[in-house]
Amino acid sequence: MPKATSRLTVGALHQSGLLMVWAGILVLAFAGYQLWFTDLVQQHSQSQLATRVNTYIPVDGTLPTGPAVPAPTTKRTPPTGNWLGTISGPTIGLSQVILQGTDLDQLRLGPGHYPATPLPGEAGNVAIAGHRTTWGHPFRHLDQLRIGDPLVVTTVQGRFLYRVTKSFVVAPTNTSVIAPSSANELTLTTCNPPYSAATRLVIRAVLTHSDRRSTPLHVPASSFVTTKVISLNGGNEGWWPIFFYGEILLLTFGIGQRWWHRSTRRPLVLVVLTALVVPSVLGLFNGISWLLPAGY
Repeated sequence: MPKATSRLTVGALHQSGLLMVWAGILVLAFAGYQLWFTDLVQQHSQSQLATRVNTYIPVDGTLPTGPAVPAPTTKRTPPTGNWLGTISGPTIGLSQVILQGTDLDQLRLGPGHYPATPLPGEAGNVAIAGHRTTWGHPFRHLDQLRIGDPLVVTTVQGRFLYRVTKSFVVAPTNTSVIAPSSANELTLTTCNPPYSAATRLVIRAVLTHSDRRSTPLHVPASSFVTTKVISLNGGNEGWWPIFFYGEILLLTFGIGQRWWHRSTRRPLVLVVLTALVVPSVLGLFNGISWLLPAGY
């Protein structure tokens, strides 16, 4: 084999090897993004949301003691993305602000209320979904709930105590668990088992006590909106960010490698490459995360 051809073959193998190494690093980095970075983003979002909610709804760590009377039914459906109140589960350390809607945008901020079900605290089957392993994993420990454990929902209409009655697993396509009910129930759903979306874990609880307000607390309509609470979520849904940021990373890899070997100012090269790589990697990971199941 001619020396020139041999050098080309070795060079190609070297480049392929480097690409495989960087691909492996990206896979590990994505795991870190899913398990840690998304938690930081969601916790930051919840902190800001809790500050806003607590401005209008006083924090009360006690359990409601009044009769099990649900809140009056609200005819107006809140806009998607608005906060509705809070949910807490003392036995599993659950304390989250509830959002209206179960799309990725809402579940990245916190537990989301199924719009087709009654609002939290109202009569019927109130259903709420939440992540199990990513984006703060608010429902990570639902499997640790036991019969009789308390779940407290707080809204502008009062505080409502539900007691767990059962837990079970269903197929992801089974929507009967959020179907209307004559009983005053709370249904929580999340992916199951952890790190998988093969099935859905369902927690069912029944209203046992409530401390209703005679007059709902007044909150300005603009204060319910959560769209500006956090800007790190992006909005890079679909396939385009994967291709777009993937191309940028490939170009950065090719150009950066040559620049690095030929430059005498490597600190400058490192700064420039970092400025290109970090946002591109986050954009790529954010795009990929949109393809994962909503409750994952």
